[in-house]
Amino acid sequence: MSPNQPWTESEHHSSYPHQFPVEAQAKRDCSLDQFVMASSIDAAGEPIPTSAVLMSASKHIATRCRGENVAFLKCKKDDPNPEICLEKGRQVTRCVLSLLKDLHQKCTKEMDAYAGCMYYNTDEFELCRKEQKDFEKACPLS
Repeated sequence: MSPNQPWTESEHHSSYPHQFPVEAQAKRDCSLDQFVMASSIDAAGEPIPTSAVLMSASKHIATRCRGENVAFLKCKKDDPNPEICLEKGRQVTRCVLSLLKDLHQKCTKEMDAYAGCMYYNTDEFELCRKEQKDFEKACPLS
Protein backbone atom coordinates (compact mmCIF):
# COMPACT_ATOMS: atom_id res chain seq x y z
CA MET A 1 0.00 0.00 0.00
CA SER A 2 1.41 3.37 -0.95
CA PRO A 3 1.07 6.39 1.35
CA ASN A 4 -1.58 7.92 -0.97
CA GLN A 5 -3.80 4.84 -1.12
CA PRO A 6 -6.53 4.35 1.47
CA TRP A 7 -6.48 1.40 3.79
CA THR A 8 -8.47 -1.58 2.48
CA GLU A 9 -10.24 -4.42 4.24
CA SER A 10 -7.93 -6.98 2.59
CA GLU A 11 -4.98 -5.46 4.46
CA HIS A 12 -6.75 -5.75 7.81
CA HIS A 13 -5.91 -8.77 9.97
CA SER A 14 -8.93 -10.08 11.87
CA SER A 15 -6.92 -10.65 15.03
CA TYR A 16 -5.48 -7.14 15.15
CA PRO A 17 -4.33 -5.78 17.62
CA HIS A 18 -3.71 -9.02 19.49
CA GLN A 19 -1.39 -10.77 17.05
CA PHE A 20 2.14 -9.60 16.41
CA PRO A 21 5.08 -11.03 14.49
CA VAL A 22 7.08 -13.45 16.65
CA GLU A 23 9.93 -10.96 17.18
CA ALA A 24 7.52 -8.20 18.21
CA GLN A 25 5.61 -10.58 20.49
CA ALA A 26 8.82 -11.62 22.28
CA LYS A 27 9.87 -7.99 22.67
CA ARG A 28 6.39 -7.06 23.96
CA ASP A 29 6.43 -9.91 26.48
CA CYS A 30 9.84 -8.89 27.84
CA SER A 31 8.94 -5.22 28.21
CA LEU A 32 5.52 -6.13 29.58
CA ASP A 33 7.08 -8.26 32.33
CA GLN A 34 9.35 -5.38 33.29
CA PHE A 35 6.41 -2.96 33.24
CA VAL A 36 4.21 -5.22 35.37
CA MET A 37 6.96 -5.83 37.92
CA ALA A 38 7.58 -2.10 38.20
CA SER A 39 3.96 -0.98 38.29
CA SER A 40 2.06 -3.64 40.24
CA ILE A 41 4.15 -3.43 43.42
CA ASP A 42 4.49 -0.41 45.70
CA ALA A 43 7.65 0.68 47.53
CA ALA A 44 6.86 -1.64 50.46
CA GLY A 45 6.56 -4.63 48.12
CA GLU A 46 2.76 -4.79 48.42
CA PRO A 47 0.66 -5.46 45.31
CA ILE A 48 -1.22 -2.40 44.05
CA PRO A 49 -4.90 -3.24 43.48
CA THR A 50 -5.19 -2.06 39.87
CA SER A 51 -8.16 -3.25 37.82
CA ALA A 52 -5.95 -5.89 36.15
CA VAL A 53 -4.75 -7.21 39.52
CA LEU A 54 -8.30 -7.25 40.93
CA MET A 55 -9.70 -8.97 37.83
CA SER A 56 -6.90 -11.55 37.97
CA ALA A 57 -7.67 -12.30 41.61
CA SER A 58 -11.46 -12.07 41.27
CA LYS A 59 -12.16 -15.78 41.83
CA HIS A 60 -9.98 -15.76 44.94
CA ILE A 61 -11.64 -12.57 46.20
CA ALA A 62 -15.10 -14.08 45.67
CA THR A 63 -14.08 -17.15 47.68
CA ARG A 64 -11.99 -15.72 50.49
CA CYS A 65 -13.75 -12.39 51.04
CA ARG A 66 -17.31 -13.62 50.52
CA GLY A 67 -18.43 -13.03 54.11
CA GLU A 68 -17.15 -9.45 54.18
CA ASN A 69 -18.68 -8.68 50.77
CA VAL A 70 -22.08 -10.14 51.72
CA ALA A 71 -22.12 -8.20 55.01
CA PHE A 72 -21.25 -4.96 53.19
CA LEU A 73 -23.90 -5.46 50.49
CA LYS A 74 -26.52 -6.35 53.11
CA CYS A 75 -25.65 -3.21 55.06
CA LYS A 76 -25.97 -1.08 51.90
CA LYS A 77 -29.32 -2.67 51.12
CA ASP A 78 -30.67 -2.22 54.65
CA ASP A 79 -29.54 1.36 55.24
CA PRO A 80 -29.45 4.16 52.63
CA ASN A 81 -27.01 6.16 54.80
CA PRO A 82 -23.55 5.36 53.36
CA GLU A 83 -21.80 6.37 56.58
CA ILE A 84 -23.38 3.43 58.43
CA CYS A 85 -21.57 0.92 56.18
CA LEU A 86 -18.09 2.47 56.17
CA GLU A 87 -16.64 -0.05 58.62
CA LYS A 88 -18.03 -2.97 56.62
CA GLY A 89 -16.44 -1.43 53.51
CA ARG A 90 -13.11 -1.19 55.33
CA GLN A 91 -13.39 -4.88 56.26
CA VAL A 92 -13.83 -5.76 52.57
CA THR A 93 -10.81 -3.62 51.67
CA ARG A 94 -8.65 -5.21 54.39
CA CYS A 95 -9.66 -8.70 53.27
CA VAL A 96 -8.84 -8.00 49.62
CA LEU A 97 -5.50 -6.34 50.39
CA SER A 98 -4.52 -9.22 52.69
CA LEU A 99 -5.49 -11.73 50.01
CA LEU A 100 -3.51 -9.90 47.32
CA LYS A 101 -0.46 -9.85 49.57
CA ASP A 102 -0.79 -13.60 50.24
CA LEU A 103 -1.26 -14.41 46.56
CA HIS A 104 1.69 -12.27 45.58
CA GLN A 105 3.93 -13.99 48.15
CA LYS A 106 2.83 -17.51 47.14
CA CYS A 107 2.89 -17.19 43.36
CA THR A 108 4.59 -13.94 42.39
CA LYS A 109 5.63 -14.94 38.88
CA GLU A 110 2.26 -16.39 37.88
CA MET A 111 0.26 -13.54 39.41
CA ASP A 112 2.42 -10.92 37.71
CA ALA A 113 2.14 -12.72 34.36
CA TYR A 114 -1.64 -12.99 34.63
CA ALA A 115 -2.13 -9.39 35.81
CA GLY A 116 0.26 -8.20 33.09
CA CYS A 117 -1.69 -10.05 30.43
CA MET A 118 -4.97 -8.65 31.75
CA TYR A 119 -3.50 -5.15 31.77
CA TYR A 120 -2.14 -5.45 28.25
CA ASN A 121 -5.40 -6.94 26.92
CA THR A 122 -7.71 -4.51 28.76
CA ASP A 123 -9.05 -7.09 31.22
CA GLU A 124 -10.15 -9.58 28.53
CA PHE A 125 -10.13 -12.99 30.22
CA GLU A 126 -10.36 -14.84 26.89
CA LEU A 127 -6.97 -13.51 25.81
CA CYS A 128 -5.24 -14.58 29.03
CA ARG A 129 -6.37 -18.19 29.54
CA LYS A 130 -2.82 -19.59 29.54
CA GLU A 131 -1.71 -17.15 32.25
CA GLN A 132 -4.94 -17.78 34.17
CA LYS A 133 -4.36 -21.54 34.10
CA ASP A 134 -0.77 -21.14 35.32
CA PHE A 135 -1.89 -18.75 38.09
CA GLU A 136 -4.71 -21.01 39.28
CA LYS A 137 -2.37 -24.02 39.26
CA ALA A 138 0.22 -22.16 41.37
CA CYS A 139 -2.41 -20.61 43.68
CA PRO A 140 -5.49 -22.86 43.69
CA LEU A 141 -8.75 -21.59 45.16
CA SER A 142 -8.97 -22.42 48.84
